[in-house]
Amino acid sequence: MIFSFRFWLAVAVPFMGMASRACADLSKLLEPVGGATLGRPGASLDKPEDLAGGTGSPRKNEVASKAPVARIITTETPQKLTELELVQGIQSDLPKRYDIQGDLRVTLLKRWIPLQLPASDFFAECVQLPPTGLASSMNIIVRGVSGGKIVGEWPLQIKVELYQKVWVAAQRLEAGHLLEPGLVAAQPLDILRETTPPISVEREITGFELAQSVNKGRPVTRRDLVERPLVKRGQFVDAFAGEGGFSVRMRALALEGGAAGTVIRVKNLDTKKEFYAQIINENQVQVRF
Repeated sequence: MIFSFRFWLAVAVPFMGMASRACADLSKLLEPVGGATLGRPGASLDKPEDLAGGTGSPRKNEVASKAPVARIITTETPQKLTELELVQGIQSDLPKRYDIQGDLRVTLLKRWIPLQLPASDFFAECVQLPPTGLASSMNIIVRGVSGGKIVGEWPLQIKVELYQKVWVAAQRLEAGHLLEPGLVAAQPLDILRETTPPISVEREITGFELAQSVNKGRPVTRRDLVERPLVKRGQFVDAFAGEGGFSVRMRALALEGGAAGTVIRVKNLDTKKEFYAQIINENQVQVRF
């Protein structure tokens, strides 16, 4: 009996050890592999919602990744008022104060230090201007506005240029000559630097007579021109006088010259009397009673 019991122990104990190791190995085989999923792709074994199809609570280490990212709203970045932007503001405002035709250019005569603005928008107002009008050099006061607020008022000295297309002598023009095509040319010129305003190309000047000489390259001014006289002094003309249905014609001597519509003195060749008459054309004058 004792022998049988010992025999059973000798046989059973090793067998039980082997069985225990086999169970342990089987348990290891049944453990989930890291990163493996069960069911639908992407479902993690340690997530209740993946197993049951629910919306279970996330784990603590997943709260940061699941929380919504807050939107950052930035305010409009203020900018600095540069010299270029200030000049552009002045150039935009000056045409509101003066009747300006042409290409306007403004330059600050002193260095401008950039100024911080409260907003990105800016416009300038010329609140004080010289009473003499637009000139090549001006002392003004400019008000700056940004973000709906006045950011400053600055006394400034500026240089102003106003370019217009004017008539310029293509060659030396002599006094007494009639202007003809080719003697003048259209060129842009800073009219504010001229003491006498040049004549714009918008006005036709051919056919006028030169009252004085003009050097080549110089602009033609109103002072340089006179209307071409239809009647010259010492010229014989036909004088007509009439009132109602009565009219008289006589020969007369022009004592003065002038253009069409000009009233001049003439002398009757028969009676030697002088009287005034209005120039009608190159050979006729009309006596006005």
